[in-house]
Amino acid sequence: MGMVEMSPKVVARAASPVVGLVLSFVLALGGIAAAHHSNAAYDLDHPQTMEGTVKAVNWTNPHITFVIEKDAKSGEQAATWVFEVSSPGVLTRSGWTKRSLQPGDHAVFRYAPLRDGNPGGFLLKVTLPSGQELTYSLTPAEQ
Repeated sequence: MGMVEMSPKVVARAASPVVGLVLSFVLALGGIAAAHHSNAAYDLDHPQTMEGTVKAVNWTNPHITFVIEKDAKSGEQAATWVFEVSSPGVLTRSGWTKRSLQPGDHAVFRYAPLRDGNPGGFLLKVTLPSGQELTYSLTPAEQ
């Protein structure tokens, strides 16, 4: 069997739908990745503060989460909140360890609340009873 030669125009026409499909797929995944790293769910313009006790710590990639039992205050009931924070790598470079905040620890939490009003948010800073502040930086220049 001999090889069939095709002109560059025929090859380009045959490859065009495949290239278009691959390009669409890459762009779609880029949108998903951008949405995953978006802070749109959080109201960063109106940070809030609350006191509570750590119930659980999930020190895993891609984002660490803390489950907090909010202190009951004047007529409010205690409530369970979930705070997301950056990755273990970012917190470790900022001086945190897996033991910096453990179940049973009481602290003051500064956070950007969820825009939908659910009990949770993006954790910005933790102040321990000793006065120690746990913060982090997303850029190495700020560390």
